Amino acid sequence: MDRWELAHGRTGANAPSWLTFEVHRPYLDGADSPLTVVHARGSLLAARRFERREPTALRFGMTMPASYRSLLDEESRLGPYRVADPAGLDPALASPTWLRMASAFSRRTELDEVDRAGLAQWLLAVCLPGAVLDVVPRDLGEEECADPVRAVGQWARANALFAVEGLSDRTRAAYSPLVENPASTVAHAQACAAWGYLVTRHAEDDSIAPVHFARAEEVLKGLELADFDRSLLEARLLLRRVMHAERQQAFDHAWELLDEAAELVRPPADADEEALVVEMRRRIADRRVDIAVRRGDAAAEELWVAEALALDPYDVKARMQAAQAAERRGDNDAALAGYLETARLGPFGTAFALLAAVRCATALGHDEFARVLAERAHRTAPRSARTRETLAELSDPPLADMVRSPAEKGYEHNWHYRMYAAYFNLGTSQSPCLYASLPTWAYEFAESGAPPEVNWQRLMPPAFRANLVRESGLVEFAVRHPADLPESLRTPAWDQLCTWIEEFPEADAERQYLTAIVLFRLGFGSLVLDLLPARPVNPSMTVAELRLRHWRDVVGYVGSVGSAAVAEPTASFEVADHPACPTHLRFVISVFAVIYHARETKSLEAAELWRSKAQESLDLLLTGDTYTPFEKAMMESRFYRSVTYVPFMRRDRAQLEREMDRAEELARSMPFQTPYEEFLARENLRACLESRSKEAFGFGEHERGRQLVEEVLTIDPYEPKTHMELAEVLLAEGREREAGEAYLRTARLGPIGTARGYALAGECFDRAGLPVLAEDCFVQALRVDPHAVSAARGWARVASGALTEVAGEYTRGLESWGAERRAR
Repeated sequence: MDRWELAHGRTGANAPSWLTFEVHRPYLDGADSPLTVVHARGSLLAARRFERREPTALRFGMTMPASYRSLLDEESRLGPYRVADPAGLDPALASPTWLRMASAFSRRTELDEVDRAGLAQWLLAVCLPGAVLDVVPRDLGEEECADPVRAVGQWARANALFAVEGLSDRTRAAYSPLVENPASTVAHAQACAAWGYLVTRHAEDDSIAPVHFARAEEVLKGLELADFDRSLLEARLLLRRVMHAERQQAFDHAWELLDEAAELVRPPADADEEALVVEMRRRIADRRVDIAVRRGDAAAEELWVAEALALDPYDVKARMQAAQAAERRGDNDAALAGYLETARLGPFGTAFALLAAVRCATALGHDEFARVLAERAHRTAPRSARTRETLAELSDPPLADMVRSPAEKGYEHNWHYRMYAAYFNLGTSQSPCLYASLPTWAYEFAESGAPPEVNWQRLMPPAFRANLVRESGLVEFAVRHPADLPESLRTPAWDQLCTWIEEFPEADAERQYLTAIVLFRLGFGSLVLDLLPARPVNPSMTVAELRLRHWRDVVGYVGSVGSAAVAEPTASFEVADHPACPTHLRFVISVFAVIYHARETKSLEAAELWRSKAQESLDLLLTGDTYTPFEKAMMESRFYRSVTYVPFMRRDRAQLEREMDRAEELARSMPFQTPYEEFLARENLRACLESRSKEAFGFGEHERGRQLVEEVLTIDPYEPKTHMELAEVLLAEGREREAGEAYLRTARLGPIGTARGYALAGECFDRAGLPVLAEDCFVQALRVDPHAVSAARGWARVASGALTEVAGEYTRGLESWGAERRAR
């Protein structure tokens, strides 16, 4: 499969979505994979039993609870595979096996008892217990259960009810006809053993458990079975009794039971028996490790952890046991690597593994890495008080307050939503980052009907909203038009925006302008262009229409940056020369034109021409009394920061420094009075110092450039781009580990730059001799961007453990895929 194509646009919560898919593939589309864990292969055997109409033949002994599928859906974020029954999966995504079982499910009322029992067992094996209750909708009586085939159906129903409800009254009622007076069938024997186990593990009083184990043993004695089947069923019964011995703290007895179970496992005669043997040996090894830990037998623990990993190298539980063993013996490096590997292979323990990794990373002094891991643990289990508190404890006060704030709706638990809610649905962004609330400012001005002439400068790239939604996993917010957002996700402000859009064709130019600003700030630039068809600038246009026409050009230009054909803002240039164009708008467009020509056309002559026009407009604005001292200082500071492209292109360092000094002087002394003016002043100073840092680096003044970058971070410590700039500074100084930590902050505070931040952090940690951190960063880069070939190469270079070979395969396959695309 093309893993990078499967995962494109689907960002897993912690691991690449393709990896979660392959490890757990039978649950998702019914097919096998070389990485599939042992317990997931139970559905493959169940499907074969269904095809052969063998309802009473042995299946796997282990089934997963309903919560397992929920976690699988949430962590993989493979939305198209999120189903409640097999018929819900798009046939184009289903394997032939899945399609056959889906067809049977659709005909469930027509099935005979043989197929009904086989289908129910397959549904259990693919962790669709709710669908089992559709196939076996009522409990049977004891007499009906005397039939071996019908008993299998009742046994499947009982299993399904426990998977969904635990030890509920309905679960007890479903088990009753199988365990109270058991008939002589395999299903009754297994049900009695299972009920004894469930009572032992989940009930307050387990005194009745030995009675059920004894009943299971008696039923088995009376059955005519093949030697292999008898041995396997007896071994399973012993394994159930281990739990009871453990609860009684009879650990030596539990070990003896495991010895007996192991001796009973017979060599397989065919592929189906081999699958059953592997599952049984894996379960015995699992319990061996648990009991060895209880007995304090480190040598046995090590031996059986190795056995478990040999049997099932991609199993979460085995990896977790290995990591815990390493941590107990004080090897935090090995434990950290093990916990990270466990988390990659989730679900069912991902958040727990990440929290353990936080503990190891902290002990090793990897504080920034620990903080990133805590954020991922919280992202994986956002409703968990433990992940929330761990992240809060490792965060600075503003982010800690954000994490601890209450959430009324499910999506409000999401880390990215809390940070940037304004971009999702005009909710309240809780990140202190300067640009986190830009849509809120735009909406408030639109609501008041009075846009400020002096606005903020930051123009978020069009990909920001798309990346934000994709990385958050909140795909329900991925709409092309605000009206497409479901009612349940809307805020009152969003509803008002939808009203403005609906009324847009008849609205006046001023209202259209205000609405277009909000839409652009939210990331709906394409919609702005659709709502405002291009039309010529003509002499009869009003000021509001001229401003609107310029804004359309800005939106078009920003949306085209980085593409093969950058949109030239020719209409804006015409607006600036329009006789009705007000001085401030002419000033704004002239400054914009200087930047455009410096970046895109590289024409010094054009940049000089527009700089001259900007200077004329600025002189008029500064001498008049229309604007406040704050507004005048803001315009002049922005003027010098922007038009210094001209001396830069001339290589006139003296003029460049003189004019940037003036821009900085004004930025530092801005006389703000209102909260909005304070926001503009901070944003302008941040932008000015950012430009000055680039100027310093451009002239080889490294120390001054680093000081300026650090000062920019004091103004806004939550801006990802600045952390990336700091990382570049640290890397130039040979401080690889610190650079890696700065790149990690970029990734944690993104988007944009999440994948690149992780990939570059991986490179830095690799150079710093920290391969465990490097590997994790490369994998995280591929989680966000599955096509990141440099990250794939990095992963292949540093990979260790279970996924070493997979890393190499991924890289080679991605390179081949890329070469084929280039050739086409």
